[in-house]
Amino acid sequence: MGPINLSVSPVCMTSKVLSILIVGGENSAEVYPNHSSGDGGWGYVPQLVRQLGRVGWQVQVECHAPIDVHNALPLLQQLNLNRFDLILLELGHTRLQKPAVFSDLFRVSAYDSFAPNGTPLTVSGIATHCNRTYTDHPPVTNNLSSKLLSYGKLATLRLLAPLCRVGRLREIGAQLTDLLCYVQPYRRRLVLLTPFPHPEPVCNWLRQKGQQLFGQYGRRYMIPVFDTAAVLGRGEEFFTDTQPGQLSCGHLSPVAGDLLGQALFDYIQTNALLPARPELRQRRR
Repeated sequence: MGPINLSVSPVCMTSKVLSILIVGGENSAEVYPNHSSGDGGWGYVPQLVRQLGRVGWQVQVECHAPIDVHNALPLLQQLNLNRFDLILLELGHTRLQKPAVFSDLFRVSAYDSFAPNGTPLTVSGIATHCNRTYTDHPPVTNNLSSKLLSYGKLATLRLLAPLCRVGRLREIGAQLTDLLCYVQPYRRRLVLLTPFPHPEPVCNWLRQKGQQLFGQYGRRYMIPVFDTAAVLGRGEEFFTDTQPGQLSCGHLSPVAGDLLGQALFDYIQTNALLPARPELRQRRR
């Protein structure tokens, strides 16, 4: 999928243009206005755009999604990051999720995902991944058996994690190192979002470990890190696909999108990540 562009102009004669780059998953791709309802659309991006418009900005969004941590670097290397006033990285949505084969989490990665000729993720690829999990492992109809299976997997992860045997987490750490080293010069207009919580227990455990890694590496490279877990929970009100017996890919609900967009706007304002004086600001070329 190519970049998605969104331009929203507030009702303001003195509004200035704010250029935002977003690299992330399907939850970051929901930037189109909802014409049927007349509002700004679902997801955290439309809510963020609406809030920026209310304080006088005309917002232009360039969104590349779905892209995850293992293929974000080659994309960013092809872009002129100086063109953007704000860069949002929402990563970890597929790599920090239960794979079709549970043992894949413990394999040591060859760490070759940054090859220039690597195949990027696509929407169909993510959908295939989600469907394959239940194709390879049919859903357990007995709720008790399903819970016991999840508890067993969680126990295995908790046992092996202190021994550094969860290869997926080591892989994420190495990829974050390369990625944040590259974007570190742009840290004054960059926000790294921690992986979103997930309704499925094993996926959520991986996301929690990812949240810790993102915070740790963000501090190391002095990059602002927005903790999504401080806003979102695991309850069904935060997701659109949490029906019993179905695999959830963690799609945020409209309520979750609004909460996240508002909190992200407040975080950006509090940390002074926007140009201070838009009326005197010149567009970057």
